[in-house]
Amino acid sequence: MNPELRTFLTNLGFSDEMIANLENQGVMNLDDIRLFSAHDISITAKCNMVLALKAYQALAPVSVPVVPEVVTPVEAAPAGSTAGGDEIPEGTTPTPNQINAAAASFGMDPSMLTMFMFANMGGAAGLDMDMSSMLPIPQIVGGYNPKLRNMSYMVMGQIERRLDTPIVVINADGSVNPELTVKYIMSLEEGFSPASDGVFYNDDGSPFEVIRVGVDAQGIYDADPVDSSKALQKNGMGKGRIMWNGVPLEVRQVVYFAARQTHELDSNDPSAMARLRDKITPTTTRLSLRGDFPQAIAAYNSALRTGSLPTLRVQLSRSPRKSEVMPRRRISSGPRDLSDTGFPRVVGDPESAGNIGN
Repeated sequence: MNPELRTFLTNLGFSDEMIANLENQGVMNLDDIRLFSAHDISITAKCNMVLALKAYQALAPVSVPVVPEVVTPVEAAPAGSTAGGDEIPEGTTPTPNQINAAAASFGMDPSMLTMFMFANMGGAAGLDMDMSSMLPIPQIVGGYNPKLRNMSYMVMGQIERRLDTPIVVINADGSVNPELTVKYIMSLEEGFSPASDGVFYNDDGSPFEVIRVGVDAQGIYDADPVDSSKALQKNGMGKGRIMWNGVPLEVRQVVYFAARQTHELDSNDPSAMARLRDKITPTTTRLSLRGDFPQAIAAYNSALRTGSLPTLRVQLSRSPRKSEVMPRRRISSGPRDLSDTGFPRVVGDPESAGNIGN
């Protein structure tokens, strides 16, 4: 081992035996030891983690950004921001730069965060010591983006595992609602019970769906009136080869009631579906269906009076991130029909998806 590296390690507190252990593994100069992580140094030199971290940080110094002013979650990280740091590839651990940037955004000492990160490298995602209870929830949520595996994403996963319940509150369009997510997590931290049926209500009583960390809620699509658990194809075709493009919403709603509530339409009867296919055009009105579905017309009128008409929209979502074989590959699942729950916006199972339809 060259004198420069030997002097460097001795000044840090490495014993002759520790230096010899490194030398036995081929460490001869600064370039060699820079290939090691803190964990590698600790294992190879047979030193404690604090000493290994001192060496690791001294070998890879990073400038620490100024800690920003603490602001509200929405101000700290608007939708799509990267306040939680750059993406960390699947199966890898954060770099010193990513740790320091995240520490700054969390308002945490970088050395402390680094120690947490590298204390037990064998665990999932490199986050083995649970630091979630030691960090400010607004900053963590503010940097969370289900599309980006960054430090906020990883710490949010720790919070969810510790609380043992889904914690991300989303809006009707599938985007994360940071303010309500912070409020919900803090209520769980204080000992309140998880939201019943995955529905969290804001102060004015509006329902919001609660999903798991890593679930990326996708776009919202038109539901098939005949089978509202499924989205129409992109060309507008639904079950029975019925084309719904341009068909008024009120007509779709009457057919929905006929198929789902009054059972005047048997979607498994080819002749009934053929008759419906001949009737459904962009010029069809709900009154033109009175002869075929009188009970469905009555159900429509009743729902119109009470303001409970189904919107017939389906939100597709994907499962939480898995280890990737190819970048950006995700395992998807189909929508789940929950239109009988009675909420203005139907909410879905965190593991699958929600129907926005009743």
